[in-house]
Amino acid sequence: MSFHLAPQADLERGITTLGGRRLVFHCHHYNVFLQRTIEDALQERAPRLLVAAGMEASRSMLQGREGEAQSGSAADALRRAADTFAAQGFGRVDVRQLGEGGGRATLDHSHYAVGWVSRWGKRAAPGCFFAAGFLAGAVAVAYRLAPERVTSREIECVAAGDERCSFRVEVW
Repeated sequence: MSFHLAPQADLERGITTLGGRRLVFHCHHYNVFLQRTIEDALQERAPRLLVAAGMEASRSMLQGREGEAQSGSAADALRRAADTFAAQGFGRVDVRQLGEGGGRATLDHSHYAVGWVSRWGKRAAPGCFFAAGFLAGAVAVAYRLAPERVTSREIECVAAGDERCSFRVEVW
């Protein structure tokens, strides 16, 4: 079985999948509006929900993709996850400082940070919740960890005025 970076389209059924999971594409306008709606509704509870949703969506997709890859180390799995993230238009994430115990990742040209600033200007706090969840899911899949053992949070964000987006991933 080969490893596909691009989503697979089933034109007869009108379904697009990646890693065996259904996929829907949305622009940054849609995504940041949806995020803002959730943040406005849930207030301080929103970040945790948004990170958890990003983790679960990415973890299940990345598990399917690793089944397609059938080879390589955990570092290879993290690189494939970063390539997948970039190929979907979310930005280029550097995962070289991530390992079995967690670590730090940086993100250039974050879909959410750029989208947020272009729509509403700077935020008071970091806002790349999907990216944080994606990184937690990538570490969980790469090192075959239970998802509840991995957390991630953004510590710097372009949307909050920082020079880059960076994340701390922790494994418990």
